[in-house]
Amino acid sequence: MSKRKVLKITPILIVLNVLILLFIVGFYTTRLIKYYIAENGGFGEDEDKTVILAEEIIKKQSRLDETKGFVYDSDNNIYRYKGEVDDNYIYYSGMIYRIIAIDNEGNIRAVSQNNVTLLYSGLEKGFKDSYVNTWLNKSDKEHSGIYERELVNSDELLVDTYTCLDTIDDLTEVTCKENKTDYRISLMSLYDYRSAGGKSSYLNNGESYSLITNDSKNENYYVTTDGEIAVSKKSSRVSYIRPVITISSGAELIEGKGTLDEPYIIEKHEIKTLSDVYVGNYVKIDDILYRVNETNEDKVRLIMSEVLMEKVKETDSETKEEKEVLKPISMKFGGSDSVYNPNGDTVGSYLNGTFLNSLSLKDKVIESKWYVGKQALDNLSYTLVYGDSVDAYIGMPTIGEFYNHEQNNILTTLRGLESSKLVNVINKEGHLYSDKITSKYYVRPEFYLDGKVNIKSGNGSLDNPYVLGDSNEKTEERKETKD
Repeated sequence: MSKRKVLKITPILIVLNVLILLFIVGFYTTRLIKYYIAENGGFGEDEDKTVILAEEIIKKQSRLDETKGFVYDSDNNIYRYKGEVDDNYIYYSGMIYRIIAIDNEGNIRAVSQNNVTLLYSGLEKGFKDSYVNTWLNKSDKEHSGIYERELVNSDELLVDTYTCLDTIDDLTEVTCKENKTDYRISLMSLYDYRSAGGKSSYLNNGESYSLITNDSKNENYYVTTDGEIAVSKKSSRVSYIRPVITISSGAELIEGKGTLDEPYIIEKHEIKTLSDVYVGNYVKIDDILYRVNETNEDKVRLIMSEVLMEKVKETDSETKEEKEVLKPISMKFGGSDSVYNPNGDTVGSYLNGTFLNSLSLKDKVIESKWYVGKQALDNLSYTLVYGDSVDAYIGMPTIGEFYNHEQNNILTTLRGLESSKLVNVINKEGHLYSDKITSKYYVRPEFYLDGKVNIKSGNGSLDNPYVLGDSNEKTEERKETKD
């Protein structure tokens, strides 16, 4: 009977197998840690450690599909967002922006999520000499920098913005060879829009807005409400503005994940009184929503988010029951000419009488100057409205104010160009239109409130607006983060 041979495993072979297994485990564990850190920024990092926003964003680079998401553009040596992304939101100075790109120095270029005003742009003159450049950027020009002056800590947090000034005639050859950094704040170029994916990108927000790009005829390109590119052939066409800022490479991330619900936040300060709030914040007074559209140390201007409403009785066609419903109030500008007047038979008289007396914070409304200067056909600069003024407690929107565009079919205080009997309105299509002072439109009041009024609750968002209290009233505990 034959004996079976017993296979003997030598100690050396056992050791080799163990070493191989340890190497495999160690190799894949190291790779796992490496990619976890790349994705999440490390294990249990010190909460007090400074986090640089640009560095945090670059960790999100898309490596598998470079046609969408946050990708590296090797031709221009920058990172940019492409397509319909949802993680490039940033909240700064009361406004939501969308990050466009990060340059090779770590500076972050971003555009406001929505339009912030309407005015005549003057872009047919080129950006340098345009009215919109004056509105965006502080300079030695009087009434310049309406936008920049509302940005908190802009000297520390912002740097000059790359502005693409190529002239484009052929939409199949959109370039960006002429780049300048002469301006702190700018507009998006046709190249920016196309590079992000155009109509199929996050930059298509359902609003029409002007681009900085002109053709060789000095006609200005703009984006339509459905995301297409069009050319404005009239200098008298009103423009909607989405500013572009560039955030410094050293800006620190305070909190946020880049989503709409949790946007990146790079600046935060304590908000106790109305003078502490940002332009763009929402305030609720007497169950009516207002939006902050100018801040000063001593007073803050609020514009009604919607239009004046009144309760009317209607009979239900089915039940035949009578019920009360809210409907917009239509009013004439009134008076003998188009100069806003808080007295007599005018909309100004109604606002400074009936409406003012209806406010629970009437004693906190500050009488102020409301500008009623007149533009000219050869000069449509918003700065001309400062040429004349009237004193009143309650006013209405005019050209070049924040959020003057958010309601259509309304009266403004902007006088008509052709006749003293004409006043400019924002018509149903959202354009400025001169109409008779006897024509009826909806009304959107504005007023200045004492900046010392306390904030009782809220965080200034649309869903959780600030609620105001008496200047001696104790402030409630509230969440400071903006939505």
